[in-house]
Amino acid sequence: MPFSRTRTGCYTCREEGYKCDEQKPFCGRCVRLDKTCKGYGVKLRWQTPELPQSKEPRRRRQQRRLSPGSHGTSTVTPSAASSPAVSPSPTSPMTQMALTPVAPVSIGSNMDPEHRYLLDHWTTTLGGVISMATGTHQNPFLLHLTPMMAHSTSLRFALCSIAACHLAALKNDQSLQTTATRHRLRAVSSLRQSIQTDDPELSLATVLMLQLSDRLFTTDSGVDHLAGANAIIKRGGANAWNSSSASFLLSLCCYHDILTSVSRGTRPILELKSQVPIEGAMSLQELTSVLQVVAQISRLQGQDHLDAQGRAIEQTLQTFDASIHSGGESGHTLQAYKHASFIYLYRVWQAGAPHPSAMNDHARSCLQHLSEVPVSSPLVSAHVWPLWTAGCETIGGEQRQLVGERIEAMWEARHLPSLRRIKQDMEEVWLIKDKQRNLIGEDNVDCIKAILTHRRRAADLA
Repeated sequence: MPFSRTRTGCYTCREEGYKCDEQKPFCGRCVRLDKTCKGYGVKLRWQTPELPQSKEPRRRRQQRRLSPGSHGTSTVTPSAASSPAVSPSPTSPMTQMALTPVAPVSIGSNMDPEHRYLLDHWTTTLGGVISMATGTHQNPFLLHLTPMMAHSTSLRFALCSIAACHLAALKNDQSLQTTATRHRLRAVSSLRQSIQTDDPELSLATVLMLQLSDRLFTTDSGVDHLAGANAIIKRGGANAWNSSSASFLLSLCCYHDILTSVSRGTRPILELKSQVPIEGAMSLQELTSVLQVVAQISRLQGQDHLDAQGRAIEQTLQTFDASIHSGGESGHTLQAYKHASFIYLYRVWQAGAPHPSAMNDHARSCLQHLSEVPVSSPLVSAHVWPLWTAGCETIGGEQRQLVGERIEAMWEARHLPSLRRIKQDMEEVWLIKDKQRNLIGEDNVDCIKAILTHRRRAADLA
């Protein structure tokens, strides 16, 4: 019988030409055969970066992007916002984050009312929730992305989608989740139509917001957005990424690429030589340096004879205290990342792993430093990975309770669905580790591989 692809069901069954029972979230055939179910819904197919570029000169494309009438979308004007939005308590952590000084931005009055409502939530609340930059008078997300909306329909839909996702979590309103899905599908459709003609910055911004949607709002699209980002970056060429907005976007790509490599147990896919600080904020320069060490650890994945490289990274981490110049919240965050990096290194480089008690010491130190940072701090946006890494290593009920309480406090401050799911994943890891410890006296369990195996997806670490 000739091979043919089916047009319904999960993407795994479609690609293999088998009938799918379409069970959610994973089809019965994939579960029965222990296959990775690639899910349902819209699936982007990224073009290879070798496609011919637009013949239009870059300067003319920039002028077209910056002209107010581009793509027939509404303009963004610097004035007071007038759209309604969810109003957190004046004393809540979310309010404290939203009140961080930013450049005044609002949406033009000629925009669709639903878009105005959602984008007002983006500018007044959500932009502050997802940014980790400190010591700046302008939120980098609002500074760079909000003006781009006037020139990119796909980006506007993507921002509306994540704003609706956040409002759905805040208000526990399923209808807003439906709104989010509708706007996300429109963003994907618009991106397909414009990706070959838009300025690459606009396309990359849209792809990154879709990546945030998957990671922070657990939309699980099944699309490898980072592969798409990599294709856009290569297609744009070196000269396309010289602006401050481009640096901001590339820094976000690196951040998500590194943490995704951790959650997938793979090597990073981006090969960017510049080390722009995360979000383009100098306050995050030292954190960016630590993440480069995490990327080095990820590059050890799948290699043999790791002793020389493992010892070099270990030595870098051991001498890291001398290079930390930040104090307060930044200093505690850097120390937490250092201890989490030790744990990650020893999980990848198992031959160099110390006695389990030393791993527990790193976990306790990491959690102690994280606890010193108030949940209202923007830096808490970067705490999920170290909290997950150290939290999975905890053994005692008291420590685990403190980890759970910390995640709940982060949820109350931010209302990002990924926090609830990361707690569930951690509880799953604890059960697996406890079971193995009871059986053989030790729990040599890799928490990342445990979630990949049992949940059939990666943990949401970004």
